[in-house]
Amino acid sequence: MNVTNPSVSEIKGWAYSDEEWPHAEWDLFLSWTKEIDLFIELAIDPQCPKRIFFLHMLYYLVGTTFNEPSKTDKLDRIKLYAQKGSGVVHADIQAWVANVQDLLKGRVKYNYDNWRAGAFAGYKFT
Repeated sequence: MNVTNPSVSEIKGWAYSDEEWPHAEWDLFLSWTKEIDLFIELAIDPQCPKRIFFLHMLYYLVGTTFNEPSKTDKLDRIKLYAQKGSGVVHADIQAWVANVQDLLKGRVKYNYDNWRAGAFAGYKFT
């Protein structure tokens, strides 16, 4: 597996395996792929042993994008991420979309613990 630039099939293979994180920076490396559709697919699959990890990846990707210095298109990219989840009928994804929209509308402030450290599961940010 190419740990720093994994393919979709490599990510899926890992998602359904018993393997631990292949690298300490695995979530960072996956965020570079920007595979939002795949992360949503895996986050809602009850058969995926790493479902919660991929829910984490949705928050992590938004957090890393939001925290990018001097990127003029970062808010547009975050809006696009949320749009991809907006039609998904799943409580975790609906909460994620609501939290992203609240972040974009300024109803919540960016907080590292919420967006990158994983304090999110079923959580409405305030």
